Amino acid sequence: MAPAATAAKATPTPPPVRPVTPVPAVPSWTQRREDLERIVLILRAGLPVDRAFDDVAVVFGDGTDPAEDDIPALVERFRGTGEVHGHLAVLVDAVAEKQSGEPEVRARLIARANDALGTPTYSDGMTRLGHLRRLALAAQDLLELLLPDDEEATPCPA
Repeated sequence: MAPAATAAKATPTPPPVRPVTPVPAVPSWTQRREDLERIVLILRAGLPVDRAFDDVAVVFGDGTDPAEDDIPALVERFRGTGEVHGHLAVLVDAVAEKQSGEPEVRARLIARANDALGTPTYSDGMTRLGHLRRLALAAQDLLELLLPDDEEATPCPA
């Protein structure tokens, strides 16, 4: 019994001390008001940037045409349906609300996108693939206007 009595009287071992990790500084890109406003605008618009980029890449990416069976679904994602706005309509709305950039360029790209949206899927001998390419090109130009490459921006640390 003696060993059990001495074990009960032993003081518990304190938990190991964890080293304190310093909090990293706020990245410099978050301090630029125009970048933050652009991010807020995109988030508020529910902009499907990743999906739009992915669909543009499917149309133009590797130099091969999308499969014939995939074209109707891609056209629908760019055009939208009666209840859901497509990539192109959402991009047009976001670019129309944007305050920076050249107004002439913005107006021209919006007009071209609206023209592509207003054109019936099969008109004037345009193939389904041709119509899809026209929608994707308009979306690509709006994405570039909305999210330009900024050489001055500091990349977000990993």
